[in-house]
Amino acid sequence: MDIDEAFHDLNEQQLAAVNCSLGNKLILAGAGSGKTRVLTCRVAKLIESFEVRPSDILALTFTNKASNEMKQRLEKILRISSQGLWFGTFHGICRRLLKIHWREAGIAEYFTILDSQDQLRMIKRIVKSQNLDDNLYDPKALQSFINTQKDKGKRHNNASNDDDKYIEIYKEYDEACRQTNSVDFADLILLTYEMFKNNPNILNYYGNRFKNIMVDEFQDTNTLQFNLLKLINGDSGSLYAVGDDDQSIYGWRGARSRNIQSFEEEFNNVEIFKLEQNYRSTNEILSVANSLISKNIERLGKNLWTKSDKGQPVYLYEAYSGDDESKFIIDKIQEYVTKGYKRSDIALLYRSNFLSRRLEEELNSRSIPYKIYGGFRFFERAEVKDVIAYLRLAVNTLDDAAFERTINNPPRGLGEKTIQAVREYSKKHSISMWETISQIDKTEINSPRAHNSFADFIKIINTLRDHLNELHPVSLIEKVIELSALNKYYESKKNEESLSKQENLEELLSTAERFYQNNIDSEDVLGDFLDNAALEAGEFQSKTHEDPVQLMTIHSAKGLEFPIVFLTGMDEGIFPNENRNLKKGFLEEERRLCYVAITRAMKCLYITHANMRYMHGNNNFLIPSRFINEIDEGLLESIKITHTKNFKNKPLSNEDDIYSQENSFESFSQEEEYSFIKIGGRVSHMKFGHGVILRYTGKGDALKLTINFDDYGKKELVLSYAHLKFLN
Repeated sequence: MDIDEAFHDLNEQQLAAVNCSLGNKLILAGAGSGKTRVLTCRVAKLIESFEVRPSDILALTFTNKASNEMKQRLEKILRISSQGLWFGTFHGICRRLLKIHWREAGIAEYFTILDSQDQLRMIKRIVKSQNLDDNLYDPKALQSFINTQKDKGKRHNNASNDDDKYIEIYKEYDEACRQTNSVDFADLILLTYEMFKNNPNILNYYGNRFKNIMVDEFQDTNTLQFNLLKLINGDSGSLYAVGDDDQSIYGWRGARSRNIQSFEEEFNNVEIFKLEQNYRSTNEILSVANSLISKNIERLGKNLWTKSDKGQPVYLYEAYSGDDESKFIIDKIQEYVTKGYKRSDIALLYRSNFLSRRLEEELNSRSIPYKIYGGFRFFERAEVKDVIAYLRLAVNTLDDAAFERTINNPPRGLGEKTIQAVREYSKKHSISMWETISQIDKTEINSPRAHNSFADFIKIINTLRDHLNELHPVSLIEKVIELSALNKYYESKKNEESLSKQENLEELLSTAERFYQNNIDSEDVLGDFLDNAALEAGEFQSKTHEDPVQLMTIHSAKGLEFPIVFLTGMDEGIFPNENRNLKKGFLEEERRLCYVAITRAMKCLYITHANMRYMHGNNNFLIPSRFINEIDEGLLESIKITHTKNFKNKPLSNEDDIYSQENSFESFSQEEEYSFIKIGGRVSHMKFGHGVILRYTGKGDALKLTINFDDYGKKELVLSYAHLKFLN
C-alpha cells in the first residue's frame, strides 16, 4: 500500500482533515466516522508532504491497542519501521521521558511503577502505622483522593480536603514513594509535567522537536493531561486533536469534557473539521442518535449521516414488568439466531450492572451461552458473594471459606497477623475458625481490640442463626446487609464503584424474591438458594467458541459495535440514573452515554423499558426515561403486545410473531379471562417436570396456578415467575 492508495477512498470531510495546513486543528469525529484512519493518514501526510521526521511526531492515545493499530497502519502505508516512533499512551510516553530525564525529575534512575494494588497496599500500611480506624480512613477512599489530586496537578502542599488527615496521609504516601524509588500511574504524568515546568531548557527542546502532536480521544483528557499538552505545544506548535464531545462519558473518573469544548479558546488560530459521515449504522439509527444528542446544550454540534440503506426502524418495547422485558429480549435473540445471526452479533446494553441479573436468569433458563464483557456474572460479583458468605456461615459455622470472607468484611480493625493466628490455632486443634474465635480466651491471641471485634462478629452470625427458620430468604438477606453494615460501608465511599455495589445488593433482594416464588414449596428454600448461587458462580464465562451473547454496561461498550443491540432498562431513575445525580453536568453526560449506546448498533436497535420492576424489596411502578420522550416523534416504532402466547415460550416465526407491531397495547395483566389456561391441561416446568393444572386464582402479576406435578405432587406457582410451557 502507498500513500495514494491509502487516501483514494477518503470522503470529502476526511480528506480536508488529512490535507490541512500545519497549526492547531480540532477534528470532531463522530461515532463510526473513521477517526483512526484519519489520524494515521494525517501522520503519513506530515511525513510525506511536510517532510516531518517520523521521530519528531508525538502521538498520544488512551490505550496500547489504539497506539499499536496506528503504528501497524503507518508501516503499511509508508513501508517504514515503527521503531523510534513516539507513539503511545500518555502514561507510556511519560514513562519514556522520565527514563531519560530521571535526574531532572528528582527520582531514581531505576524507579518502580506501582500498579493500583501496590499503591493500595502502601496506603494501607500508612493507615495502620498511624493507628487509624480504616472505617473512617478507608484506604480505597484515600487512594481515590490522592489520584484525583494528582490528576488535577496538585501535590499535598496545595491539595484540598475538609479533613487535614487526608493531606497528612498524602504527604506520607509521597515520602514513602520517594524512599522506595516508586512512582504510581498518576505520578508518571505529574512528574513529567513538573519536570518540564522546572526545566525550561528541556521543555524548549521537546517543544521544538514535537512541533506536531497528535491526540486521540481528546474528550477523555483530564486537567493534568490537558495542561501537559498546552505546555509542550506552546504558542507555535501544531496540536492535532481528534475527539467527540458527544462521547465524553468518563467525567466520574476525571475526564473533563470542557477540554474539547474550550479547545478553540485555549489554543491559537484553531481550525475545526467535522467528520459526520458514519460507516457503521443505518440512517434510522443515526436519526435517533442525532435527535437525542441535539438536546444537549453544551456541545460543539454535528450531525451524523450515512450513505447506507435506511434500514429497519428503531423499535421501542414497553414491557409490563422487568420479567416481561427479559422474556421479550431473549425471545428476539432466539428469533434472530434462527434467521442466521450469530449470538455474538447481539449485545445487551444497560446503564447499571444490576440490570444484568434478570437477563442472566432468562438466558440460563434457556441454556443460551452469554458473556459479561468487562465484568463479572451477577453471583461472581464481590459484594454479592460477601452477603452469600454471611448466610453460608450462619447455616454452617464449619465453613472456613465463608468465615475468612466475612470476618473482616467490612473492615473490623483485624490485621492479617490476627487472622493468621486464628488460622493456625484452628489447624493445630482441628477445629473450625468459628470455633476458635468462640473460645478465643483459650488461645494466645491477646489483643483486646481483636477480642471485641470477634465478639461483635459472633453476635451478628448468632442473630442470623436464630432467624434461619423464621424468616423469608429476602428478610434474611436484609438482616445480613443491616447487621454487617455492608450497605453503610459502601454508602460512605460515595464513588461510582460503591454505587454499583449498592445497586447489586438491592438486586440480590429481587433475585431472592424471584427464587422464592419459583420454589415456594421447597422444604429448604434458603439452602436451595445458596446452592443455586454457588452453582451459578461456579459457571465460568462462556468462551468465544460457544458464540455467546454479549452483555455489558454502556461504559464497557464504548469503542465497540454490534449488528444487533438491545438497549435495556430505559426507565426514569434508572437511566438517567438518579443515584449518579451528584454534580453539575450530570444530565448531559447521561444523555451522551445514551447516545454512545445507540451508536453501537449497526443494523438493528431495540430500546426497552418496563412499567414495573421489583426493586428495593417492592414492585416499583416506573415511567419511560426522559431520553425516550426526547427522541423526535415518528423515529421510534412501538412494538405492542396483542395477546398472551408468550407464556408458551415457543420459538418465533415470521408467520406467528407473538409481538405484533399493530393495534393498541394490551397487557396480559389487563385481561379478564385467560383462555390459554385450561383446567386439566398439561404443563411443563424446568424443575418439577410435567403436571396437570388444578385451578388458578388472582390476575395479572398475582395470578397463581395450583399444579399437580407427576413427580413432585401439588405446588402453587406464580405464573409470571414460573416459566411454564403449556403442552395442550
